[in-house]
Amino acid sequence: MARQPAQHEIKGGKSPRQKVWEQMRTNADRFTQVQIVRGCKVSEDTVKDYVKALLKAGFIAVIDSEPVGTMCKRNVYSLIKDNGIEAPRVSKNGVVVTHGGVNEAMWGTLRRVLKGQTFNYRELASFSSTNSQEVSEETAKSYVFMLAGAKYLECVKPAVLGRRAQPARYRFRPEMDTGSRAPMIQRTKQVYDPNRNEVMWVEEKGAEDEDL
Repeated sequence: MARQPAQHEIKGGKSPRQKVWEQMRTNADRFTQVQIVRGCKVSEDTVKDYVKALLKAGFIAVIDSEPVGTMCKRNVYSLIKDNGIEAPRVSKNGVVVTHGGVNEAMWGTLRRVLKGQTFNYRELASFSSTNSQEVSEETAKSYVFMLAGAKYLECVKPAVLGRRAQPARYRFRPEMDTGSRAPMIQRTKQVYDPNRNEVMWVEEKGAEDEDL
């Protein structure tokens, strides 16, 4: 079954996978699929599929088994790689999807490192990059464009064009610090904030980001 757009899939600002992940973190040392289903009230199929994906990706491991009746057993798991508050984005084959992680890195940089400071998209890319994950300038430029459109960022100095071209400088608006989860840039060119469970901005057709 194809996954729905985030704003349709998420209830109360949290996707089913996010709810599962939070239950796993709460019971990190020892948990079963049944325990997770009961704790977060998500379907058994959703929990089963996500457990398989996280197992293949190395986020969780089977540490034990316990009897179910007289003939069957069920696995007991432990969280061995805590990805933080945001649920890991992994395919059914256990491949980690990195795009969301890049957005999380930039959002975290805006909220903590660059809070109260002015910056351009190149500086955001530099501050958000780590040894294990590089944020490209093009990715940062696109994210800045969308967040500025959604009013998370205030332009304090327009871009300078021509021979002495300089990118625009921005400041993160403190009143738009909506929470720890990064606003998502969806395929429909809109900004969705999972902290508010709300679409914050939709890009108009023909909009350009050359003045960044």
